[in-house]
Amino acid sequence: RQHAALPQLPTRRRQPGGTGRAGVVAGAAAAGMSMLATDVLTFLGATVLVIPAFKKLRMSPVLGFLASGVVLHQAGVMSNPEDLQTLSKLGVLFLLFEMGLELSYDKLNSLAKYTFGYGSLQMLACTSIFTVACFPLATWGTGTEPVVTEFLEDVARAPHTLVSITSLDEALVVAVSLSLSSSAFVLQLMRERGEGSGRAANATLGILLLQDIAVIPLLVLLPLYKQLFQQDPATADLPLGEVAATLAPAGLESLGGLALLVLFGRFGLRRVFEAVAETRHGESFLALCLLTVAGASYATHALGLSDTLGAFVAGVLLSGTNCKPLVESDIKPFRGILLGLFFTTIGFSVDVPMLLERWPTIAWLLAGLLTTKTAVIACLGKGFGLSSSESIRTGFMLSQGGELAFVMLSLARELHILPDNLDQVLFTVVVLSMALTPSLAHAGALLGDWVEAEETDSRGRACWRDGGRKEYQDEMLDLVQSGKLERAIVVCGFSPQSERLTNLLDA
Repeated sequence: RQHAALPQLPTRRRQPGGTGRAGVVAGAAAAGMSMLATDVLTFLGATVLVIPAFKKLRMSPVLGFLASGVVLHQAGVMSNPEDLQTLSKLGVLFLLFEMGLELSYDKLNSLAKYTFGYGSLQMLACTSIFTVACFPLATWGTGTEPVVTEFLEDVARAPHTLVSITSLDEALVVAVSLSLSSSAFVLQLMRERGEGSGRAANATLGILLLQDIAVIPLLVLLPLYKQLFQQDPATADLPLGEVAATLAPAGLESLGGLALLVLFGRFGLRRVFEAVAETRHGESFLALCLLTVAGASYATHALGLSDTLGAFVAGVLLSGTNCKPLVESDIKPFRGILLGLFFTTIGFSVDVPMLLERWPTIAWLLAGLLTTKTAVIACLGKGFGLSSSESIRTGFMLSQGGELAFVMLSLARELHILPDNLDQVLFTVVVLSMALTPSLAHAGALLGDWVEAEETDSRGRACWRDGGRKEYQDEMLDLVQSGKLERAIVVCGFSPQSERLTNLLDA
């Protein structure tokens, strides 16, 4: 039997991206992914070229990442910097997760003096000084402008609209932002310099830890305040008391969710890690590490808190487990390259035309920031058992601004708290202070060694002049005869290397 042939319908060639709205969306997504891939390749190429060059010049790789970010952004090479900045935030999450891993109960206990004593006074003193310098004294009936405003207008010829701070809210935002130091820069620099132990290192870590703790209320309140402002822009004009009363229910709800997350991590997360570790399957364990960082960050973000807070809490919860060394080794490669990407995107924040136009204002603000923080931290160090040399090293190491300043200043810009363009000026000041951190740390080490040598020589001359040599010999003889030096180690000489060795032995 023959069948009639069916008529052939005309066929249309399928377009690769589909048709209609779905095709447009797919094409846009493909274009976005292509631009992001190109930016990532550009970043990797810059890393391969720039970082070895900076290492050969004995300069910090962090400075290389910053420089490459400035150059790439000004050259217009990066086609999708916003998505790259979003990707780079993973580096900060891994850094805070690793910081949490280091904070076991024993270490927290040993750092308590530096954290709650030294760190608290540093935050209070720096915030108070910056607030007093920025706060308009006219509100106190004196009829004068703030000290910083008058100085910048008279000396740096800054326009009044740029540096005029008219309320306590503005002064506090600026003061708290500049009082914080950069955990990412300092911890990376300490690793590169091999300064992870000793009293100066513990004091540095203690201050950074207190700053992280002090920032937790800000990480809780600022996102809530941002949400409230988006719902009702008139919130920015309300008194602080009314804003606090409005935020209280949402804040309690977020803190309750955070408590549940901590309880789950305390009793459930450890068992999950131990169960996966027993399978001895490396890829599964690595996937669990990535899931923990991303999941904890997403959970706190969903609660209206900062995603960095979730990563930090997850690290603290795993700090006392047997899986800690394996977790650290698995996340190290991701942390390194993503943190480098974060430093590169920090370089994107430098507005070179603004820097060239307002360089006197930026230079004076930068000098004031570095001088104030160095002096405060160095002067307070003696009261917490640090020598003059260790106090100076700590002050220079922590004199820069911190990455959290970008978060606070960005929010202040969205809420129209600061004068126009002041946030961009402060962005540039913070980035430049970060870029100077390696040089400042080196200068602090040199100055600390010189002060230490002078003190040692003066003590030696005084000891010889006062007949202390005989007294010292008698004291050492008593120690030997009492048996207290049975397992002693004698270090000949007192160079900086010898001091580091004795600090390691004491630790």
